[in-house]
Amino acid sequence: MNDIKIQWLSGQGLSDTLVIDGHVHIGDWPHAATFQSVDQALSESQKLMDANGVDAFCAVSGGYIFGEADYRLGNDFLLQVWRRMPERLIPFLGINPNDSRQEMRRELDRMTSEGVRAIKLINAYQNNYPGDGPNLMALYAYAAEHRMLVFNHAWSYEVITKISQQFPETDFIFGHYGSWQDSILRDRPNVYANIWSYGPWGSLDQGVREVGAGKFILGSDGFLNALSVGIGPVVFAEIPDADKRQILGLTMARLLARIGALPKALLEKYQRLAPG
Repeated sequence: MNDIKIQWLSGQGLSDTLVIDGHVHIGDWPHAATFQSVDQALSESQKLMDANGVDAFCAVSGGYIFGEADYRLGNDFLLQVWRRMPERLIPFLGINPNDSRQEMRRELDRMTSEGVRAIKLINAYQNNYPGDGPNLMALYAYAAEHRMLVFNHAWSYEVITKISQQFPETDFIFGHYGSWQDSILRDRPNVYANIWSYGPWGSLDQGVREVGAGKFILGSDGFLNALSVGIGPVVFAEIPDADKRQILGLTMARLLARIGALPKALLEKYQRLAPG
């Protein structure tokens, strides 16, 4: 059955499908501004979600995590938007591992006290800080202690193998899928991949055949991109609708529910739609 593809092509959206975009940016970036104010972020993001049949998105703070910028400012913007859109935005705090361990811990404590339960890393763009450097190893330990989800732009094979074994109760998500990740996705139960990439058409289909749909999560890298660039490869993939539903939202919902970060309305929809 290709009900999802038929619905999408006929303009019916994605009815009876939970859709969570797992990779969206909020706020200023070095090369663009996704939204220039909290009010604009609220109004425009909801219009874009509604137009694309997206229930909610996982938002990471803006470009303040780059270079020597104060990443706390990006987190502040994220919190302001989240407080006014708590049912459709799931916040992922930003951090810079080049900061002192003390300051990192202070920001982690601040954000967890606000209710944030997920972390976005981009250390490859922060002077290429090692994915298993001492400050990030301390962060992974913090995430394990506080039952948090960890999302990263990229890890090396060696680093993700090491940390996923050392912290088996913590779920780790690659920000961008590549077929080289298939072996680690297959071998490590707590490692997942966001599908946004510049891979060839059909790479998602191949990945599903190699490791199963349950290891892939919808992501558009919006609002730098259109949300549809994440949805399209799933809708048009030559895989069963049940697999598409996992990728479009059920897997992300399960990971968020596991750490208590899935908004109530989404939790109810997840419980209604999840198989079994």
